[in-house]
Amino acid sequence: MDMSMDLLDKSESSSSSPPEPVSMAKFNELINTIDIWRSDMNSNMVSIRDDIKGSLSEIQAEIKSLRKDYTSLKQDVCNMNTEIACIQHSLQYQTEDYNALKKRVDDLARTANDQTMSATSNLMSRIDSLEQQARQTNVEICGVPERRNENLVGILEAISKSIHHPFTKGDLVAIHRVPHAHQGSNRPKNIIAKFTTRIQRDNILAAYRKTKSLKSYQLGIEGTPSAIYLNEHLTLQKKQLLRKCRETVRELNCKHVWIRNSTILVRETDDSPALAIRGEGDLEKLKNHKRK
Repeated sequence: MDMSMDLLDKSESSSSSPPEPVSMAKFNELINTIDIWRSDMNSNMVSIRDDIKGSLSEIQAEIKSLRKDYTSLKQDVCNMNTEIACIQHSLQYQTEDYNALKKRVDDLARTANDQTMSATSNLMSRIDSLEQQARQTNVEICGVPERRNENLVGILEAISKSIHHPFTKGDLVAIHRVPHAHQGSNRPKNIIAKFTTRIQRDNILAAYRKTKSLKSYQLGIEGTPSAIYLNEHLTLQKKQLLRKCRETVRELNCKHVWIRNSTILVRETDDSPALAIRGEGDLEKLKNHKRK
């Protein structure tokens, strides 16, 4: 640029002065200067072009790297999706397996519970039957007032006399009072008389039923007269069933309910057949029959 300024200055000075003839040296100097400019420009162009090529190469390498990273990331995402799908499938399978196992366990528990309840019910029924069989020669005497130093054998003899049934001490195995099933009752404790045979038990009950009424004063017991009852000696389970049966009979207006050979019997009317009540299921059948 300095040389160009010099040339311009010279040209301006020459314009103000008369033109001088251009020498060959001046012309060559100008040519050299132009060549230097051209060379500098070419050098600069090459440098710029190399810089651009280098930058383009770097950009292309970066793009290639990014494409490679993108491809790798895409593959990783694809692999993750595959793994997630496998996990979901495995989770669904485990859930189905768990639900099936839970249903099987519930079914087994329900079956075991039903079997246990059925076995328990059968066992309780068998125990009750054995207990009732052990009481088949017993008579339960209810309503006899309690006295200190009372003679239970003498009371039984007085009962036998009042119902006109012969009785000897040899017919008796044991006699005693039993505690109340429910504590706090102010009623006299029941008397249990165990006879040697069931026939003797049945005969004394039959004689009592013919009498239809027995009072405490008939036994020589002083005080307020009270009704005396003789019944078959039932188990606690059968007594509870008898109580429910009496409540049902009152509710349904049935005619009769009684015990015969440890079996609860119900008659809806005087002419209807007797129905045996052996469990609460029979009570439900009786209710359904009356509602029809």
